[in-house]
Amino acid sequence: MTSATLGKIVLTCAVVLGGGGFLVYSAFGDTEHYRMVHDLIHDGFDKWHDKELKVHGNVVPGSIIEAVVDQETERTFVLEREGKRIRVFSKGPKPDTFKDLADVIATGRLAPAGNLQATADTMCKVKPQPGCPVRSDAEQTMVFEATDLTAKCPSKYDGAPSIKLDPQFH
Repeated sequence: MTSATLGKIVLTCAVVLGGGGFLVYSAFGDTEHYRMVHDLIHDGFDKWHDKELKVHGNVVPGSIIEAVVDQETERTFVLEREGKRIRVFSKGPKPDTFKDLADVIATGRLAPAGNLQATADTMCKVKPQPGCPVRSDAEQTMVFEATDLTAKCPSKYDGAPSIKLDPQFH
């Protein structure tokens, strides 16, 4: 085997190993973790600090506070699952099915509750409503700052007639 052939083999192996290593690193470095509210609370916040999370729970009735601040819609609400709760803050659009008792998945990060108290105070000052004032640290020392909200389809569609085509139709 010539030294040129050996050099090509070594270079090819290095490129393949480097590319594979990069793929593994990037896949594990930016993963989003999915947690139910009660699991997140049970695990403790230290484990999930500074990590992108998807938190799943139901909106506690009467906990939604929403106001337009500086031409952007801001809201806070409480997610609950199996008796455990966490306050969520989000900005921007919301799903059409977002309401009390909605099954919601919030994507974002944990933040110290004190960091978002000013946001809660501003929302209540701009639009006083039931639930104001909000004490962001009333439930825990950490709250969830969501960048995206997804509300699952409401149960009103359960048992509704299907619009699927009949496979027996010719």
